[in-house]
Amino acid sequence: MIHTDEQLMLSVKDGNRDAFRILTERHYGNTLNFIYRFVKNQTLAEDLCQETFLRLWRCVPTYRPIAKFRTFLYHIAKNVCLKQLAKEQRTPQIESLDAAYSDEDENSHPITVAIADTRYSPEALLIAKETYEAIQSAIDKLSKEHQVVFRMTEVQGLSYQEVATILECPIGTVASRKNAAIRQLRKFLAPYRTSL
Repeated sequence: MIHTDEQLMLSVKDGNRDAFRILTERHYGNTLNFIYRFVKNQTLAEDLCQETFLRLWRCVPTYRPIAKFRTFLYHIAKNVCLKQLAKEQRTPQIESLDAAYSDEDENSHPITVAIADTRYSPEALLIAKETYEAIQSAIDKLSKEHQVVFRMTEVQGLSYQEVATILECPIGTVASRKNAAIRQLRKFLAPYRTSL
């Protein structure tokens, strides 16, 4: 029998630890991706994802299924990310010379590597990579508020209502931020329009 997330959470509240394991397995990947969009650092995202589920565990005794579970979980994740970002602003990171020459750039976007289909030429793959990078760069130029709304709706597939609940703002604010983000992206990507 498949249980809803809300039923599983209530089961955890009744002492069923297996239900929490199922919830974690069900939502860990998407939550990690959600967090990565905030911090753009895989190792940090993994740490913050663990912190998110630890906080979720601590919320079990007071949990009430008022909102969708995913909205509740992402609300926790958002707060964990904002706390981390505030901490980073208070204590600027000083990079060592070794870090400057690291093989892996912590701020780079993860690119899924797949076996290339022989139907696609190296030129086509290069254009696809450049297009991806141009889009990501354009998204990174958005204000933090517009970036968050755009990523939550377009990347995570959340509804405006879910985003409004997570960000604790009116649904109209979500809609206006999304529209502003799209206008800005069109402007940033105008030079690529012929190739995108």
